[in-house]
Amino acid sequence: MIAEGDVLDFGGGARVLSIPGHTDGSIAIRLSRSKILFAGDTIANVDGLMLGVFNVDRAKTIESFRRLAELDTEIACFGHGDPLVGDAGAKLRAAAAAKIND
Repeated sequence: MIAEGDVLDFGGGARVLSIPGHTDGSIAIRLSRSKILFAGDTIANVDGLMLGVFNVDRAKTIESFRRLAELDTEIACFGHGDPLVGDAGAKLRAAAAAKIND
């Protein structure tokens, strides 16, 4: 089983991030050296950035979205929708501020 803070030995070190909300055990994987984020189903990029749907805990999903948005990320990949390429962190922060605060 993998857990928060584990570093997997591929891609220059893939860090595991616990991001509960979509499910209690949801994780993201971040390739630190290349600044690539695999966000799973917490965030979707379908007709714009949004929270993933069918979350077991919306408040935790919002908290996880905000946490992922704070990372220095160049490319973000999602369980649903196209990846963000080029300063993805700034795009995630803008979406978190604009959409989640609604």
